[in-house]
Parts: sequence; structure tokens; C-alpha cells
Amino acid sequence: PREPPLTPSMASHRIGARVAGLSPEQLCAIIEAQAGASDAALRVAEEHAARLVEQPEWVLSEVLLSPDLAPHILAQLPTTEHAVKGTCRAWRRGWKETLKKRERPRLVVFGGKNTGDDSEFLEQYNSLERYNPSTNAWEEEAVA
Repeated sequence: PREPPLTPSMASHRIGARVAGLSPEQLCAIIEAQAGASDAALRVAEEHAARLVEQPEWVLSEVLLSPDLAPHILAQLPTTEHAVKGTCRAWRRGWKETLKKRERPRLVVFGGKNTGDDSEFLEQYNSLERYNPSTNAWEEEAVA
């Protein structure tokens, strides 16, 4: 008789038993190989590492909560990542300090008339574009 195929849950139980005896170096090699296989696999590996690996206390107190460094760290984030301001008071202050730089409206207005060679043909054109720092792109807006 043939054995039924392994389901994903059965395979996950087997893999735990199979890797239990591997050295830390061997486990790291497997994780690195899998993380390099795709963007999604790298994201999963990064999420597990961020959750499981404790950072030294100085990283928190001297870097992430530093009133001097927090605004520089947060300034790199687009305005769409506003949820980070809820992390702690230092990040809320840093977010507020850098918000004006990120949300300052940047506009370019073009306008003019094109008479061309034919004096009967008159074309007027207007264009208004706004720079969106979160996408690092210019977006055209309607002109009335």
C-alpha cells in the first residue's frame, strides 16, 4: 500500500525533528539560503529575527530614543508611515519635528499661450503639479 502524501502541517512537524540536531552554523546557513530565495522569504526571516533577537539596551536608549537621532531616523519615513508616532513619546516628538519638512506643499505651475504659425489658432495651457515626498514623484493636479 502507498503512503498518503504529506500535508504541510505533517511536514512542519517532521522538519522540527530533522533540524533539532543541527549546529547553530548549519541552521544559519539554511536560513540564509531560504531568505535569499525571494523577497517574501527575506521579509519573514527579518520579522522572526526582529521578534526573537534582543537588541542591546544601548541601541534603545542611545539610538532609537535619542532626541538628537530620532528625528533623523523618522525623517526617512514617508508620511504614510504615521503609525510610528504611536511607538513612544520620543518618536512622537521626532515625528512632529520632521512633519513640516515632509508635508510642505511643493507646487510647480506652468502656463502660457501658443500661437504657432497660424494667428487664428490660439492654444492656452496650464499645468499644476505637486511633489509628493512619500512617493518621490510629481503628480499632476486638475487646473480650473
